[in-house]
Amino acid sequence: MSERPVVVVADDDDSLRSYFQLILERAGFEALTVGDGKAALDLAKERRAAVVVLDLHMPGLDGLTAVRRFRDDPVLRAIPVMIVTGSSEEGDRVAGLELGADDVVVKPISGGELVARVRALLRQRSLMALEMETERLHRRRLAALLPELRQDAPLLTLASVLADRLPEAVDVTGVAILAFSGEGTRSIAATASVAARFPPGRVLSPRIGDDIARRAQVGAWLDDSGGLADERHAVMDIAYVPIRLGTENRAVACILYADERLEATAPLSHRLADLIDATELVVTALRPAIEHAETTNAAILELRRTIAERRFTIHLQPIARLDSGEVIAVEALTRFTDGVRPDVQFAEAGRLGLGLALERATLGAAIEAVRDRPPAVALSVNVSPDIVLHDPDLPELLTVADRSIIIELTEHERIDDYEAVRSAFTRLGPDVRLAVDDAGSGYASLRHILSLRPTFVKLDMEWVRGIADDPIRRALVSGLAYFASETGCELIAEGIETEDERIALLELGIRLGQGYLIGHPEAPSSTAA
Repeated sequence: MSERPVVVVADDDDSLRSYFQLILERAGFEALTVGDGKAALDLAKERRAAVVVLDLHMPGLDGLTAVRRFRDDPVLRAIPVMIVTGSSEEGDRVAGLELGADDVVVKPISGGELVARVRALLRQRSLMALEMETERLHRRRLAALLPELRQDAPLLTLASVLADRLPEAVDVTGVAILAFSGEGTRSIAATASVAARFPPGRVLSPRIGDDIARRAQVGAWLDDSGGLADERHAVMDIAYVPIRLGTENRAVACILYADERLEATAPLSHRLADLIDATELVVTALRPAIEHAETTNAAILELRRTIAERRFTIHLQPIARLDSGEVIAVEALTRFTDGVRPDVQFAEAGRLGLGLALERATLGAAIEAVRDRPPAVALSVNVSPDIVLHDPDLPELLTVADRSIIIELTEHERIDDYEAVRSAFTRLGPDVRLAVDDAGSGYASLRHILSLRPTFVKLDMEWVRGIADDPIRRALVSGLAYFASETGCELIAEGIETEDERIALLELGIRLGQGYLIGHPEAPSSTAA
């Protein structure tokens, strides 16, 4: 069988068919001729034609109808088709191109031009086949990469891995991943070739970032500004592909693909559809992480607004002597305006990396709230070991209170290094005393007491409720009272609601308490609603 490219020529003019066959054979092609479009279809399929040349007007199946049949046939649709017509009507030429012809030539045509055009079609087909094979290779690489990504990893980690691995997978020289949020367009990951323009972690200037975010809502696009450039890199080709999520299909980020090679296999303008497909594969694989990150970003922004706008109030509950009723301190309790429980809100802030910021804000508000109380009344505040250990401004902040401070650590606060916590407390000054909260609710509070030697131990309200008539509770509290006296600290009973409970606690040697019997938590007059 001949290895020469097969060219099928369909024309109802016998002399023209013979002329075309002679010219093409001399140029090294195997030329097969027929008289109508139907025969051309059959022969092209039988002999696996490389190019088909069709006359526009033929009896039976004309050239336009034949082009439509070629493009509808899954076996023949990729074969380049050239229409040769004697018509000078522009409409005929346009119709041929719109139906799928790759080239339209008006007769008469010279032998040299015919051969050149056939060779041009073969080159285009060869390049297309190469591009298709290249894209199949890219898909295989991408398909191999995506399962390696840990679905439970943070999005920033996944983005960094993608930025490093995507260039090789899709055959570009650089990748940047840009995310859109209320604070602007931020580069969350970038490879070396584009990192100079889009440094990871940086928010882009509003002029550039807003333009990218706006265009991303419309669809993918190619850079039309001459490419990115700096002293080290001259990126010649840029494509931006949006990442879309949600029912509104809005763009929440985009991937920037860059190629700085002067002689790339194919320009990104030829590959934009494939880069869109690649991005969709990435989004499908990483959708859970992207949606989680989007939700987290929204939660962070909302929490930052809560802190900046002080969407909370401070209520003060008195701590008093059980015999005389003298108030020796007030505990600052935070109430969030959206109704979220304080323990839930502080835990969420810690998860989002804003725990210290929220604690500083509420601690500052508590110090402001207690200013109308006598200086002899101490301020008791709940803080985490984290702020004690890691906030260098805490001593100065507490000094502003101009009164004694009681710092409460709860049973639920994990402490890994008691020595470090003790050392951190020494820098807070002599007017700062330590209390361990929720004593009796678990083993950790007892360990806190033994390891930190607090000034006060707060007795959990579970052991106070009904203590007047419950010998088991009385026995436990009696033991804790003895334990406290032996370790040099003083018990504060929480949750006292009845006079019988107050009397029972006094009989057991408990001298300090708080609860509704002593006083309800109230907002200071200056901050009350």
